[in-house]
Amino acid sequence: MSTLKKCTFYRDAESLGIGTGLGHCDLLGHAICEGDVKFCENPRKLLNELSEQRKKELKKAKEEGNQGKKPSNYSILVVDDTEALRKLVVAFLSKQGHQCATAGNGVEALSKIHKDKFDAVITDIVMPEMDGIALTKELLSLYPNIPIMVMTGYSEKYPAESVLTAGARDLIGKPFSYNEFVLRFNKMMTDHEISLEIESKQREILVDIQKQSSDKINGLQREIETLKNRLSDKE
Repeated sequence: MSTLKKCTFYRDAESLGIGTGLGHCDLLGHAICEGDVKFCENPRKLLNELSEQRKKELKKAKEEGNQGKKPSNYSILVVDDTEALRKLVVAFLSKQGHQCATAGNGVEALSKIHKDKFDAVITDIVMPEMDGIALTKELLSLYPNIPIMVMTGYSEKYPAESVLTAGARDLIGKPFSYNEFVLRFNKMMTDHEISLEIESKQREILVDIQKQSSDKINGLQREIETLKNRLSDKE
């Protein structure tokens, strides 16, 4: 990576002395290298390991930074065919500083989400025209990263497993308290933000590795051309 002077898995060889530039790779075990990621023998494995490290670092930093602190303000779509529950959820979210829009069923929700951008969706599961599971699947086909929380009464027709299989990030059983709802919602959004940061860093790492591999290939090609020219001169 361009930001690393030495690969994070590089170790100086004890027999050669510290700072000689030759050593071994803790990741690959027996590889001899100079700690330069451009010449890594297994860039894919390196990418995966660095991504895992970054994931842990981001999660730890997020947890430490969010202690006693609520997440950013979001724009949220609340979907339920019962007006009283819609108002209750909106009241909970508004108290936390979030902006809310509402829909009475899945069809109306899809119409609204096509017109406006929402950071998250909170939906009931049992609704006319389009239930919460069908809505969740449709939303994720359009917006794969949008976090969705489903409110459910755990009926036999809609077991918890079917909700999570559909792709919802979380589900909360009715009835629920203010504290329980806010805690679950904040956790869902914090996890979502961490996931977005991880994806961004993974893309950066991959681009770096690809660029560095390309630079290495171009360098080798120039060396080959130089050798060919030397051969031509001797003929």
